[in-house]
Amino acid sequence: MAKKDKKDAPANPDEESVISKIGTGLMVILIILVWLAIFALLVKMDVGGMGTALRPLIKDVPILNLILPDVPDDVLINEENYPYKNIKEAVEVIKELEAKVDALEDENGSYARKILELQAEVDRLRVYEEEYEAFEERVRRFDINVVYNSQAPEIEEYKKYYEEINPETAAEIYRQVLEQLAYDDSIKQKANILKTMKPGNAAKALEEMTADVEYTCKILLCLKVDEAAAIMDKMDTLFVARVVQTMHDMDEAWYEQIQANLLQNQ
Repeated sequence: MAKKDKKDAPANPDEESVISKIGTGLMVILIILVWLAIFALLVKMDVGGMGTALRPLIKDVPILNLILPDVPDDVLINEENYPYKNIKEAVEVIKELEAKVDALEDENGSYARKILELQAEVDRLRVYEEEYEAFEERVRRFDINVVYNSQAPEIEEYKKYYEEINPETAAEIYRQVLEQLAYDDSIKQKANILKTMKPGNAAKALEEMTADVEYTCKILLCLKVDEAAAIMDKMDTLFVARVVQTMHDMDEAWYEQIQANLLQNQ
């Protein structure tokens, strides 16, 4: 009987008050969330232009800008101050820029290959220049050794020989010297003409003389090394190879002639 009375006894008034307050708070929060959801829906659907009106205020606010209604591309472009009328135009410009980038990359690759080819040609011509300078040094030493080596005749003997040389032989030698000088002058005149031309034009003119590569070599040898190199740089690589080989053959023929003369005079 005592237990039944205890069970039927009224609850504590304080506990009922706390439960009532919690229930009321939850109801208020639920009502607020419902109204916020309704408000977000109205904004998202742009009812009464509400979303359009709020867009300038909350378009840059994270999370809140998610409730804004979707707008056309031209509106977005105007807001961001893009220099395009619509997305399609922007995509077309991007494609054009990508095409230009590809073209520039191809052009850069072509330039890189051309630079490598020119560098290889410069290296090859540098070898030719070094060989030519070495050849000149050998000629200078040979000239000195012929006259001033320990077994050479006295200088007076050279003077006496040239004074007593046979007149007919002297005349023939003189005639050959004049012809050689005239021939050399002709080559030098043509070399001087080529010097005034652009290297590319001069190279084309010399390449036309395929029947007489030796004559082309003699013209190039009348030029300074840098002038000849500039012209040869514009020539076809195969023709340059023929020119260099012919110059080498001319050197060997010259040395063989000198050696034969020395053996004949011994």
